[in-house]
Amino acid sequence: MKRFVIGCLCLIAVGFLLLGWAMFGDRSSFQTGLDRYEGLPQTASDITIYENKNMSAIFIADFKIAEHDFVSFAATQHWSLEPISGSASVFQAKAFREGRANDKKEIIDGLYYSKRAANGGGVTAAYDRKDGRGYIDSSSR
Repeated sequence: MKRFVIGCLCLIAVGFLLLGWAMFGDRSSFQTGLDRYEGLPQTASDITIYENKNMSAIFIADFKIAEHDFVSFAATQHWSLEPISGSASVFQAKAFREGRANDKKEIIDGLYYSKRAANGGGVTAAYDRKDGRGYIDSSSR
Protein backbone atom coordinates (compact mmCIF):
# COMPACT_ATOMS: atom_id res chain seq x y z
CA MET A 1 0.00 0.00 0.00
CA LYS A 2 2.84 2.36 0.89
CA ARG A 3 4.48 1.77 -2.53
CA PHE A 4 1.18 2.46 -4.25
CA VAL A 5 0.80 5.84 -2.49
CA ILE A 6 4.41 6.80 -3.24
CA GLY A 7 3.93 5.74 -6.87
CA CYS A 8 0.79 7.85 -7.17
CA LEU A 9 2.50 10.88 -5.61
CA CYS A 10 5.44 10.50 -8.04
CA LEU A 11 3.04 10.24 -10.96
CA ILE A 12 1.20 13.38 -9.84
CA ALA A 13 4.51 15.26 -9.45
CA VAL A 14 5.63 14.26 -12.95
CA GLY A 15 2.23 15.32 -14.29
CA PHE A 16 2.58 18.77 -12.73
CA LEU A 17 6.10 19.13 -14.14
CA LEU A 18 4.92 18.20 -17.63
CA LEU A 19 1.95 20.56 -17.38
CA GLY A 20 4.23 23.40 -16.26
CA TRP A 21 6.59 22.76 -19.15
CA ALA A 22 3.72 22.68 -21.64
CA MET A 23 2.25 25.91 -20.33
CA PHE A 24 5.33 27.97 -19.54
CA GLY A 25 8.37 26.27 -21.07
CA ASP A 26 10.36 27.79 -23.90
CA ARG A 27 9.22 25.86 -26.95
CA SER A 28 10.18 28.57 -29.40
CA SER A 29 11.41 28.31 -32.95
CA PHE A 30 12.90 30.79 -35.39
CA GLN A 31 13.06 30.47 -39.16
CA THR A 32 14.24 32.94 -41.76
CA GLY A 33 14.51 33.14 -45.53
CA LEU A 34 11.41 30.99 -46.07
CA ASP A 35 9.57 31.03 -49.40
CA ARG A 36 6.24 29.85 -47.94
CA TYR A 37 4.63 29.46 -44.56
CA GLU A 38 1.23 27.97 -43.77
CA GLY A 39 -1.27 30.64 -42.80
CA LEU A 40 0.52 33.45 -44.65
CA PRO A 41 -0.39 34.75 -48.11
CA GLN A 42 0.80 32.66 -51.07
CA THR A 43 2.50 35.76 -52.48
CA ALA A 44 4.64 36.32 -49.36
CA SER A 45 8.39 35.75 -49.72
CA ASP A 46 11.56 36.30 -47.69
CA ILE A 47 9.58 35.17 -44.63
CA THR A 48 10.93 35.35 -41.08
CA ILE A 49 9.00 33.59 -38.31
CA TYR A 50 9.33 33.43 -34.53
CA GLU A 51 6.83 31.39 -32.57
CA ASN A 52 6.53 29.91 -29.12
CA LYS A 53 4.14 26.99 -28.80
CA ASN A 54 3.64 27.34 -25.06
CA MET A 55 0.58 28.87 -23.38
CA SER A 56 1.36 32.34 -24.79
CA ALA A 57 1.16 31.06 -28.40
CA ILE A 58 3.31 33.93 -29.63
CA PHE A 59 3.51 34.14 -33.43
CA ILE A 60 5.53 36.88 -35.11
CA ALA A 61 6.10 37.07 -38.84
CA ASP A 62 7.50 39.56 -41.29
CA PHE A 63 7.67 39.05 -45.01
CA LYS A 64 8.06 40.71 -48.39
CA ILE A 65 4.70 41.26 -50.11
CA ALA A 66 3.00 43.72 -52.45
CA GLU A 67 0.67 46.15 -50.68
CA HIS A 68 -2.46 45.06 -52.57
CA ASP A 69 -1.74 41.41 -51.65
CA PHE A 70 -1.32 42.33 -47.98
CA VAL A 71 -4.57 44.33 -48.05
CA SER A 72 -6.40 41.36 -49.63
CA PHE A 73 -5.00 38.98 -47.03
CA ALA A 74 -5.98 41.35 -44.19
CA ALA A 75 -9.54 41.46 -45.55
CA THR A 76 -9.78 37.65 -45.40
CA GLN A 77 -8.69 37.86 -41.74
CA HIS A 78 -11.25 40.62 -41.01
CA TRP A 79 -8.51 43.11 -40.14
CA SER A 80 -9.59 46.67 -40.88
CA LEU A 81 -6.30 48.23 -41.92
CA GLU A 82 -6.01 51.97 -41.46
CA PRO A 83 -3.36 54.36 -42.81
CA ILE A 84 -0.67 55.07 -40.24
CA SER A 85 -0.93 58.58 -38.84
CA GLY A 86 2.41 59.64 -37.37
CA SER A 87 4.09 56.32 -36.70
CA ALA A 88 3.36 52.81 -35.48
CA SER A 89 5.59 50.16 -33.92
CA VAL A 90 5.54 46.42 -34.56
CA PHE A 91 7.39 43.46 -33.11
CA GLN A 92 10.08 41.85 -35.25
CA ALA A 93 10.76 38.11 -35.34
CA LYS A 94 14.53 38.58 -35.41
CA ALA A 95 14.42 40.72 -32.25
CA PHE A 96 12.83 37.84 -30.33
CA ARG A 97 15.50 35.46 -31.62
CA GLU A 98 18.24 37.87 -30.53
CA GLY A 99 16.77 38.29 -27.03
CA ARG A 100 15.61 41.87 -27.71
CA ALA A 101 11.86 41.26 -27.71
CA ASN A 102 11.01 44.91 -27.00
CA ASP A 103 13.11 46.20 -29.92
CA LYS A 104 10.27 47.19 -32.23
CA LYS A 105 10.29 48.36 -35.84
CA GLU A 106 8.88 51.83 -36.39
CA ILE A 107 6.72 52.35 -39.47
CA ILE A 108 5.96 55.86 -40.68
CA ASP A 109 4.27 55.23 -44.04
CA GLY A 110 1.97 52.23 -44.17
CA LEU A 111 -1.13 50.48 -42.90
CA TYR A 112 -1.95 49.26 -39.40
CA TYR A 113 -4.47 47.15 -37.49
CA SER A 114 -4.45 46.08 -33.86
CA LYS A 115 -6.97 44.35 -31.64
CA ARG A 116 -5.60 43.47 -28.21
CA ALA A 117 -7.15 42.20 -25.01
CA ALA A 118 -6.28 43.59 -21.59
CA ASN A 119 -3.87 40.68 -21.03
CA GLY A 120 -1.90 41.48 -24.21
CA GLY A 121 -3.42 38.74 -26.32
CA GLY A 122 -4.75 39.48 -29.77
CA VAL A 123 -3.31 40.47 -33.10
CA THR A 124 -1.43 43.35 -34.68
CA ALA A 125 -0.83 43.58 -38.42
CA ALA A 126 1.04 46.27 -40.30
CA TYR A 127 2.42 47.03 -43.73
CA ASP A 128 5.54 49.14 -44.30
CA ARG A 129 5.37 50.81 -47.72
CA LYS A 130 9.02 51.86 -47.63
CA ASP A 131 10.29 48.28 -47.24
CA GLY A 132 7.35 46.48 -48.91
CA ARG A 133 7.02 44.19 -45.89
CA GLY A 134 4.08 42.91 -43.91
CA TYR A 135 4.22 42.31 -40.14
CA ILE A 136 1.94 40.08 -38.07
CA ASP A 137 2.11 39.62 -34.31
CA SER A 138 -0.39 37.44 -32.50
CA SER A 139 -0.57 35.98 -29.02
CA SER A 140 -3.12 34.19 -26.89
CA ARG A 141 -1.91 35.70 -23.63
